[in-house]
Amino acid sequence: MANTTFSGPIKSGNIFNTTGTTLGTNVKNVGPVVLTQSSTVALTHATTTATALGIIIPANSQIISVSIQVESLFTASNTTTIAVGKSSASATNLAAATAVSATATGASMLPASAGAWRTVGTSDIELYGITVANSATAGKARIVVTYSQAATLAAL
Repeated sequence: MANTTFSGPIKSGNIFNTTGTTLGTNVKNVGPVVLTQSSTVALTHATTTATALGIIIPANSQIISVSIQVESLFTASNTTTIAVGKSSASATNLAAATAVSATATGASMLPASAGAWRTVGTSDIELYGITVANSATAGKARIVVTYSQAATLAAL
């Protein structure tokens, strides 16, 4: 299967500017396309130091969601946690530590703080992950990030 690459941001819709008040005729309906990246590196029970995930989020992007996709179950009766951050020095400042039990096949992560996903800033960021195994002896997961590239967000 062939791949097509765009240099983005990609926007979709057919009314580019608001010139009136009639929906479907003259009110802007263009928005950015939602994109996703999956980590090229799996986090395991032994990933106890910040590890680059192979995910680069473009500047000015808004993160919509971060999820954990378990490839093999984490063992142990204690709960394993996985966190994601924007640097090797802090692999917990983007997505808060999220519990992955011995029966979990996936989990949705929450922002580490208010506004953490609003925008990644004016430079590309590389994501890092870390696991706190809590005596797990096996387990492997990947991180999936969904975002809107070059989101123009108005102040709240």
